[in-house]
Amino acid sequence: MEHGQPRWIGNVILHLDLDSFFPSCEELRDPSLAGKPHAVIMTDQGVNNNAITKGVVASCSYEARKSGVRSAIPLSKALNLCPNLILKVVDIPYYRQVSGKVMSILEEYADVLEQASIDEAYLDCTKKVRNREEWGEGEKIGREVVSDKVAAHASKIKNAVKEQCGLSCSIGVGLTKSIAKIASDFRKPDGLTIVYPNDTSKFLEPLEVGRISGIGTKTQVLMQKMEIKTIGQLAKYDVQKLMDRFGRKTGLWMWQVANGKDNDIVSPREDNISISTEDTLDYATSDKVKILQYLNELVDELYERVKTKGYTFRTVGVKLMRSDFSIETREISYSNLRNDKESIASVLERLVDRFSFSNNNINNNDNVAFRKVGIKISNLARLERKKEKVYLQKTLLDYI
Repeated sequence: MEHGQPRWIGNVILHLDLDSFFPSCEELRDPSLAGKPHAVIMTDQGVNNNAITKGVVASCSYEARKSGVRSAIPLSKALNLCPNLILKVVDIPYYRQVSGKVMSILEEYADVLEQASIDEAYLDCTKKVRNREEWGEGEKIGREVVSDKVAAHASKIKNAVKEQCGLSCSIGVGLTKSIAKIASDFRKPDGLTIVYPNDTSKFLEPLEVGRISGIGTKTQVLMQKMEIKTIGQLAKYDVQKLMDRFGRKTGLWMWQVANGKDNDIVSPREDNISISTEDTLDYATSDKVKILQYLNELVDELYERVKTKGYTFRTVGVKLMRSDFSIETREISYSNLRNDKESIASVLERLVDRFSFSNNNINNNDNVAFRKVGIKISNLARLERKKEKVYLQKTLLDYI
């Protein structure tokens, strides 16, 4: 759904929400679940899915939602609504693994990535969309961008998540994080809603104030007493009265969001950001020794950046791009935070060994060759802030 004018002036902010994430992860693991009503249950009964008799619904498939099943309802109620509901025990470590793969993909398309939760993220894509090399000189006019390029970039992200992770997502695009968040919820699942700058007010005006993330049920009740039901009414309300009723900071924030003027920037969370470097090879190769050689040449530069910024790290990853432009990644995580170069260099060979260098099952044998290599350091923490934590997180294995 598109709202607005043909040109885009200002920041390009995306909000991505993975559709029915926990159940979708279960479908990746068990494809037979696709198209069936199933739910992920929070329970203390262990991992024997067939013996689940109590608990709470953490999330459910869209097929289950058609029967009225929703998150946070008791299992007994869910089974009354949908007797043939298939149950799975929640598996957070597995969901985090899938989420990490998605976030790694999103990093390729964002100037700045902010992971908001396990299944959603904000992306500032302003520079990516305006990149002259990507879109051509004729497509950029000062600070303006042809709007179909914004749609094309968002579509690329949706396709990448689908093709590389097997997951669908809903994306909202706008000038601010709040607009993008509202837009991503506007059409689900598998939606793409773009709110163009010149039409922001028209888009927001008829929506209920509850659409704004951060305005809960209790606040809505108070607003109804003030005859504020829509975002448009909130935008026109006396900002001083809002500050008097809800506090200066909250009242001003509400009014700014309603007018599309909030200035909350996309900012990576300290412990979720990453530092990476990559290099395009002189020629594509499937020689494992040469690949490892290229990777080792990147270690000094990457470590210097980690050291300069004062980070410790837990995860080291290798990214390889094949000749057909497909991207593969492998990662290793330490049990405790590290801050030495050897912890990067020492795991590269093990990571490279996890890639396939075989021509089997590849129609075009040339595609097995790699044309670009990279290293990524993630799960970072500031050394000066985490110094005590680094000591406390050492385990018995670290002394063996």
